Amino acid sequence: MKNNASLQRFQNEYERNGFVLIKNFIDKSKCTKALKWLNSKNKKKLAKSWTELEPGVDLAVYFIVHQGKSPVSELVNNKKILDFASKLVRDKVYIYSSKVNLKAPWCGAVEYFHQDLVYWRDRGYPREDMLSAMVFLEPHNDINAPLNIFPKTHKLGFIKHEPFINVNGLAKFMVPPKTLDKLKKKYGVIRINAKPGDVLFFHMGCVHGSGHNISSQSRTVVLSQLNTVGNIPKDVEKNSKKFNLKRAKREYDESKRRFAWFKNKYSKQLKSKKLTFSAPIVKQEK
Repeated sequence: MKNNASLQRFQNEYERNGFVLIKNFIDKSKCTKALKWLNSKNKKKLAKSWTELEPGVDLAVYFIVHQGKSPVSELVNNKKILDFASKLVRDKVYIYSSKVNLKAPWCGAVEYFHQDLVYWRDRGYPREDMLSAMVFLEPHNDINAPLNIFPKTHKLGFIKHEPFINVNGLAKFMVPPKTLDKLKKKYGVIRINAKPGDVLFFHMGCVHGSGHNISSQSRTVVLSQLNTVGNIPKDVEKNSKKFNLKRAKREYDESKRRFAWFKNKYSKQLKSKKLTFSAPIVKQEK
């Protein structure tokens, strides 16, 4: 940071809006190197399970990258990013998780509006002041499904979410549309436009989401998910296990429900000489 005045301005902006975008924050060549490394890999082998894939996409999310040794992990652990995040929140930060989000061209899937708090708050944190540092590896613009964020929503605390089952079968959460209507009317929505080397710091209470990428341009970002040393969770393993079981139970129950429904659909058609679903055959076609 050039001077204390600039730092103060960014601190005030973060505290006021819940996010701040810093242009040209890191060397663009580091982003190019990380993207080149990602694209050189067999993405199906980087995925730990089929749940990290999407229709037409070999890898949609690449988890826990800060523990590895690659250009991507170097970016997640970038000292300049971590030092600035510490100054931004006025407390030393550490990485508790990390990932790469890849929105592939033509079919990168939607990320419904949510607060990141919905996935992390039950770990036992005394306060809800975690944040993420998002590094843009590729141009991020109106064309390729950019991040949309509701400013100032970090001040609202946790907002009630609706559970749903995602396209890959995972249990996820979304802020209900009626709530989004109210938030938009009061706070507006900002669409993030950024270039490689830019970094977005945003509070985990900020409501955010992004649409399907149906453009020809891929959209890859790296996230360092951060917490302050003054906000260490209590009973984190016990609380995390409880959350995992609750979420996995929803996935298990939904998979049983779907299996029963489709098994019945298949069995009915197998046993019947007539059509049991889809449009009837009209006399002209007979």
